[in-house]
Amino acid sequence: MLAAIKFIVTTIKVLSIFDRRSKIYTFHIVEDDELEFLFKIGRTSWPLEERKLEWDRQCPSKPHIWYDGVNVNHSHRVEHLVYLELMACGYKRVIKCCPDCGKRYQEIFHLPRADAWETIIKPLIEKINAEVENGV
Repeated sequence: MLAAIKFIVTTIKVLSIFDRRSKIYTFHIVEDDELEFLFKIGRTSWPLEERKLEWDRQCPSKPHIWYDGVNVNHSHRVEHLVYLELMACGYKRVIKCCPDCGKRYQEIFHLPRADAWETIIKPLIEKINAEVENGV
């Protein structure tokens, strides 16, 4: 409920001049048991290959399956709305320290299927991006 309210409030805020064109990317964090599927969703204005290398250096704990990113014009807004929509749909956000690198990540979600990029995440990014572009 709170995520849904935050979603509405965020959509009516004026776009920031600092909210720039970037790419929303996703990767699947491969777990040993794969009983649940973890997906990291983020944004980058760097080339995606550079972001992949940076991430692998920063946190080499688990294998990652990267997906092509989605170009958006207002990356901060779209990324934030994607997180809020996922939470409003009941998907759990993983907020804990990584046992390997010690960093506290907030952009990781438990999703019900291994194909969540194709069936949930990418369509959601595209939908929200279109809504932001059209001022909906």
